Amino acid sequence: MQLWQNLSTIFLFAMLAFLAGFFVYLYKERAAGPGRLFLPCLLFWGILYSLVFIPFTAPDEYAHFASAYRLSSQIMGQAVYNDEGQVWMREGDARQLWPELSAESYEEVYGDFLALDHSQGRVGYGHVPMEVAFHAYLPQALGITLGRLLSLGQVLTIYLGRLCNLLFFAFCAYQAVRFAPFGKMVFFGTAMLPMTLELVSSLSYDAFAIGLGMLFTAYALHLAYESPQVGKRELLVLAVLLAALAPCKMVYIPLAGLCFLIPREKFGSGKRYRQAALLVAACAAAAVLAVNLDKILVYFQGTEDPVSWAGGVAGYSFSAVLADPLAACKVVGNTLIRKMPSYLNSMVGGSLGWLEHEIDPTLILFLLLWTALAALPVRKETVSAEGEVKKGQASVGGAVGRAEGLAATAVMPLPHRVVSLGLCFCTVAATLFIMLMSWTPLGSPVVEGVQGRYFLPILPLGLLALRSRSVTLEAPVERILAGGYCLANVLVLQSIVGRVV
Repeated sequence: MQLWQNLSTIFLFAMLAFLAGFFVYLYKERAAGPGRLFLPCLLFWGILYSLVFIPFTAPDEYAHFASAYRLSSQIMGQAVYNDEGQVWMREGDARQLWPELSAESYEEVYGDFLALDHSQGRVGYGHVPMEVAFHAYLPQALGITLGRLLSLGQVLTIYLGRLCNLLFFAFCAYQAVRFAPFGKMVFFGTAMLPMTLELVSSLSYDAFAIGLGMLFTAYALHLAYESPQVGKRELLVLAVLLAALAPCKMVYIPLAGLCFLIPREKFGSGKRYRQAALLVAACAAAAVLAVNLDKILVYFQGTEDPVSWAGGVAGYSFSAVLADPLAACKVVGNTLIRKMPSYLNSMVGGSLGWLEHEIDPTLILFLLLWTALAALPVRKETVSAEGEVKKGQASVGGAVGRAEGLAATAVMPLPHRVVSLGLCFCTVAATLFIMLMSWTPLGSPVVEGVQGRYFLPILPLGLLALRSRSVTLEAPVERILAGGYCLANVLVLQSIVGRVV
């Protein structure tokens, strides 16, 4: 107990010291933009969330650990499974840690934090890995591989995997902030939500999906509004990002529609435009089929498989949805009406850990309003063709100057806003239909198994599409917004640690 009390004191002073230093920095660097604020905030809070939410207290982290370890063994050229089909691990790595936050679990984890591995053999791991695209676990697997090569103990090996996951997300999110032609604080705010920080500081592959979703959105908007032309290099980046994201979670495929926001004249000719569209679509389709063909066939099969969590009750199938599409649409509609508030709550981080750590609803409401504030445009803010946000100047020349309706307050033209909202709706609908066919028993009035965190990759796009010139800020408030997110995360972690201590 004494060890954990000392560590909790260190956590408290670290948070307060960072917050004090951060506010001093904001005061001195009054012109600091989102790019300069982003990395120190994200890395500090990501590491702190990882220390507070110790291994296996994040959602499904047992399965994520098995998946990343499996890939690590493949990288090292070692046998992956034992005779029983279990993931083969060092004996020390298969040890069961506390799956909950308590003084005892902190004592166990941090008491062995710097321990080395003295395992004499390998054993099968008792948890089944996720059936997800292997590359979604590449950052975690690299960290775990490093820990194994250095003969580090289980705890430090897991933390190396977590750190690599956080660094990959930080790279993607920082590039998203850098490329975003406007609304950079929207990407900043999405990354600073408690739910995002918990996921990206664990072994979850959601870090991969959220990071790539943000980066693809920002880069597509960059090409649409900033880049004077789209060449082979830009097309290659788009294709690679989409090919990496789409197999990870197929419900994010609608984000590919952002490519239609790019003006045709940027490609040089109609022929090149068609070739570019075919290339991006082909890369995404090939990646999805190569990784998820078995899943797709299961969704389209005619049998109604039992839903495991519902005691073996038969679930929906694709043929059942086709037989009565109105009934399926009614279930989806009921779900949106009944559960949208809970989706918003869980997307922000209303329930952390294994959904057992409830955050004060007032704090969640603050974060929702604060994120909406971050999405508001600044009056007289424009976007230049070089991607610099300027105040009090008209945007001249370049693609942005020709984008109708963008120059006044960095707001999407109305047709683009409609398309963007349509893409967000398609992603939500695809998520609900997938969960309808894989996790919902027949006769259920709502779709089961959907969590708000699934919508984090499309949150920036949705907020940018809702931007309007009718509500604008008179002056940039990046420093105030960044300070508000930091303060909110202090209160979130304080409430969680306070219950344990």
